[in-house]
Amino acid sequence: MENEYTLEELTALAQEKIDLGSKLLQDLAKRDTVDGVRKISKKISQELKFLNKVKTTKTVSINHILCSNLTHFACLVQCLLSCQDVTHVDYPLPLEDRGSKLRVDIVSDGGATWIKVIARNPKSLNDAVHGRTSYGSKSILEQAAEYVEAAEANPHMFKPPRVIFRFLSKIDDELVFELEQIGITVLVLQTSQPVPQAELFTVTKLNLDITTLIAYVSAMTNGSANWEYNEPLLTEQARWEREKPIKPVLDQLFHGKELICCETAVSSFNEILSILGGPKEKSRSEELFRRVTILPDVPFPDEMRNIRVGGKIKPRSLQIFAFGLRHEAITVTSNEGFVRAARMQGLEVPVYVHDARALTEEKEQGARLLEE
Repeated sequence: MENEYTLEELTALAQEKIDLGSKLLQDLAKRDTVDGVRKISKKISQELKFLNKVKTTKTVSINHILCSNLTHFACLVQCLLSCQDVTHVDYPLPLEDRGSKLRVDIVSDGGATWIKVIARNPKSLNDAVHGRTSYGSKSILEQAAEYVEAAEANPHMFKPPRVIFRFLSKIDDELVFELEQIGITVLVLQTSQPVPQAELFTVTKLNLDITTLIAYVSAMTNGSANWEYNEPLLTEQARWEREKPIKPVLDQLFHGKELICCETAVSSFNEILSILGGPKEKSRSEELFRRVTILPDVPFPDEMRNIRVGGKIKPRSLQIFAFGLRHEAITVTSNEGFVRAARMQGLEVPVYVHDARALTEEKEQGARLLEE
């Protein structure tokens, strides 16, 4: 096959790939802040560096063109640009009890959709369906089963993510049927038609963390933020509150929702309130709890049993977030440290995170009132 192409033709084909790669880097720059995009950009840059080298040294071969990953990356980028609310690209997921990772090309809809991009030609696809691949490779159907299994094990907002296989080439109707039977949504990338958005999760129940209870009843969030306190952190919180008040955000979030709280959160909050709270903060907490259903603590769900306690992961926080998971409620919190630490251990908890606010009514006695 090599002799079928002149050096000029091979050089022209290499330049086409180089132009394609350069365009992909420009397109990716539009999504530069998405997790994983810079990693893909780096891989494309490496491909371009290699192609430029063989072009310059006049050693380009047809295999360099055929084996380039830029076709896959082009498919990936086109799909990426047609997705909404993308959170991750080339996202690794651990497979239960297998010691290996599954890579999701695009996580979109805030986490509700996983997309695998498949840029193989029809013959290669047909071979992959029937397992006619290199030793150790899985068939398309085996891969599909793994993705569906992983989605079941990694729910988003209490539902398994929708799994989409997006093909560059039209595929056999029988394969479409078999994939759909497994639970895969099949799309063919022949146009720039947007990926249909997943059905949005309707939030009906909120689990209130200790930090949220404190923020909601604080004097600072209830019209008394014009203070300079003895504690620099409180002064900073007051400045944040003047710039971006928390109470209206929480009131809008709470509107029409069922508010629940576990016994651990309530008892811990009441202990803090009895020591640090002022009379008006205590009065507001009584008013708030008339709207909140207090329920018993729950056993840890399976996905939390292997979480290691330590650092930002404290037993009390684990109990509060476990309560939210068990009741399929979004946990409202300012404990961003727990959320990040849990994510590092593979646990995604459905949360609404807001800025922290402290109880400040009693602190006003030693504070300086600022000019209006």
